[in-house]
Amino acid sequence: MMAEKKSKPIGVLLKEKGLITEKHIEFALQEQKITKEIVGQVLERLGFITENDIVHVLSERENIPIINIDKQLPNESLLRRFNKIQCLKNVFLPIRTGDNHVDIAVNDVADQKISQLVARNIGLAPRLFLAEKTKIMDAVNQFYYFLENPIEKAIASEVRLISNDTEMARGMDTLINHILHLAVKMRATDIHIRPMEKSLNIGLRVDGVMQSVATFPAQVNRLISSIKMKADMDIAEQRVPQDGHFSATILNNSYDFRASTVIAPYGENMVLRVLPVGRAFMSLEELGFLKEDIELLRTMFNEPFGIILLTGPTGSGKSTTLYAGIKNLNLLEKNVITVEDPIEFVMPLLRQTQVNAKAGYNFSNAIRHFLRHDPDVILVGEIRDSETAVTAISASSTGHLVLSTLHTNSAIGAIPRLRDMGIRPFLIADSLVGVVSQRLVRQICPECKVEYEAQNWEKRYLKSSDIRVLYKGKGCDLCNGSGYFGRTLVYELLTIDNELSQLIDQKSEVSDIRRKAKEKGFRDIFHITVTKVKQGITTVEESMRVLGDLRQQNISDTSL
Repeated sequence: MMAEKKSKPIGVLLKEKGLITEKHIEFALQEQKITKEIVGQVLERLGFITENDIVHVLSERENIPIINIDKQLPNESLLRRFNKIQCLKNVFLPIRTGDNHVDIAVNDVADQKISQLVARNIGLAPRLFLAEKTKIMDAVNQFYYFLENPIEKAIASEVRLISNDTEMARGMDTLINHILHLAVKMRATDIHIRPMEKSLNIGLRVDGVMQSVATFPAQVNRLISSIKMKADMDIAEQRVPQDGHFSATILNNSYDFRASTVIAPYGENMVLRVLPVGRAFMSLEELGFLKEDIELLRTMFNEPFGIILLTGPTGSGKSTTLYAGIKNLNLLEKNVITVEDPIEFVMPLLRQTQVNAKAGYNFSNAIRHFLRHDPDVILVGEIRDSETAVTAISASSTGHLVLSTLHTNSAIGAIPRLRDMGIRPFLIADSLVGVVSQRLVRQICPECKVEYEAQNWEKRYLKSSDIRVLYKGKGCDLCNGSGYFGRTLVYELLTIDNELSQLIDQKSEVSDIRRKAKEKGFRDIFHITVTKVKQGITTVEESMRVLGDLRQQNISDTSL
């Protein structure tokens, strides 16, 4: 039985899992005639499958466990037993040693050279784990770079040179480069450069939380002017806010940095948003949706017409969820066209456009143009105003599926928000397919996760008097002492059926809509968060940080 399973090609296993169909393979073969790539590479490039899909299929076929490279901190002494060129050439990453073995992340389990190389270098048998090729290569580049170039020391050294340099221009580019590398190393989404009365502070937002990472002498204030030059901003203008952007290659990966300044008491305050170019798509499972909700989401995204809304604050992953939903569509049979600000993910089979305020190309008039392009699905980056809301609802009422985001505090809060934007209740009732409201909470670090006895106040918060054990992170090198590493979704999912549609049409109070939704199984965001606390994914403290104290109340149904 096992031999038969192992003999099956990857393509067959991908088909058996429902990840691709014969039509996908036929389309990829047409593309292959032009590009001369391997069929698997074409399938991945077109977005039909991901590296993660292939790794999971290989893991089942070969009975080899998967390792999440993103959550590993390899042993430095072990890394020094190999070298960067060896690891890149053979696509492997040494992780840690055991009593009689060494853990190795690989992408090709059939490559015997890796086992021979490991045995020759350390004299231990390799214990193989599967991981995505791109992640292995990225990790090798990152870990060996910082092994050879301790970034914190490099920054301190460069600051000393700049502080003693009367011109202060020499070395500024090097300092900027070091700061960008540090941001990538720490997985920061934003870099904050904050002038103080007598110094310059550098802060990074990591997993949604600000961390101060360095303080420079006041002489280094020229750093902001140097970044403004890179971002094509006016360095002479220091009276009004400005926006700009620049690109850079960090550890062999491309990044866009979007710069923004505001005027503060001690000078210009600057924030750089860190945007990796060509980020991998994530599935609904990887994002953190519970199994019982994934089928509901897939059903929603496969509706032929109507509007699906993602709500939540800025930076809560709404666009990522939209693309995870789009990935479930049969893109060979649907014409999907988007208008975004900016384009965050590039998916070859989508027709993606970007707003251009100077040219007058905004969300609302983009939708009008799209209707002449024979669309099945229209993605609108954000509904910001009444005009866009009316146009999007109109498009969803004429046989198109419209996907968009909206700023409200809750899923049910999308209904009064649309009313406030001038959408008639009968149109909302007729068009709304479903709403997902989401936040991101930090996950407990897997390296330093420990059990502890639940406190009485935590039991009261969770409304679970019988709970005995909870989990937290002690703090380690992997999580920089925070006890957290990475984030996951907490959310609420509202699907609109006939009864809820009637209530919306009748202009019912939000409280009545909520009551009926709960009768039908609706779980609010607090319920999902508590579930993840009990599962040991996150903590009570993190729940309270993101959601506040919701023991006695639900999140407000009014818009932000």
